[in-house]
Amino acid sequence: MDLYEAFGLSPGSIVAAVGGGGKTSLVYALGYEAAARGFSAIITSTTRFTRPAGIPMPPIIESTDAALAGDVARALAPGTVHVASAGEATRGRLAGFAPESIDALAALAPGLIAVEADGSGRRPFKAPADHEPAIPRSATDVVVCVGLEVLGHALEADRVHRPEIVARLAGSFPGAIVTAATIVRVLLHEAGGRKNVPPGARLHALLNGPRTEEHEKLGAHIAERLVYGGYHRAVVATAHRPGDIRAVVR
Repeated sequence: MDLYEAFGLSPGSIVAAVGGGGKTSLVYALGYEAAARGFSAIITSTTRFTRPAGIPMPPIIESTDAALAGDVARALAPGTVHVASAGEATRGRLAGFAPESIDALAALAPGLIAVEADGSGRRPFKAPADHEPAIPRSATDVVVCVGLEVLGHALEADRVHRPEIVARLAGSFPGAIVTAATIVRVLLHEAGGRKNVPPGARLHALLNGPRTEEHEKLGAHIAERLVYGGYHRAVVATAHRPGDIRAVVR
């Protein structure tokens, strides 16, 4: 099983990755997995995003919001994956596009569009600010990502992006220990994991990077709570390791 299968995707899926740890690995993994199935795949972003670590960088289509659909249309081919970028951003990152520009790609009917639609300052856990996340309205699937490495650590800025918002949504306080319950409360909150999810889109969770047996057990527990609370699927996996799927709850 791979991540494409774990999230129950199909040709034409438009996946927006939001939240914390695992977004970048997820979108690149899904792109390559879709291409391996013979589909055309586009990886892009509505924010700044990075190149993948440890896997080849797909060919880049550099474009603008106005020209994006035409430039992508010329590159689409079965069994290929491309990255669409608006050029170089700060600190070696790539610039993304307006959500409406990603919506225009849907009319091209590629096999997969995988969109990094949120930033987390490289922290494994976050809650969105007022302007986040920037999810295209055409998204068929939204995956909220959390790095399980945050469990047991203090709710502080070195490991949590926007810890004051996380604390408020979790009914906790800055400096408290991040527990499974903390993650569940934030991901089930309308201003947390459910924020800006388009009507009709399926909501999933990626509980990423279990480093210990305890992480794996807690990840499965969190997954069950999220699905009970209305998530379509919750997957415990290490996104940058092909096939490292520990649990799929649906």
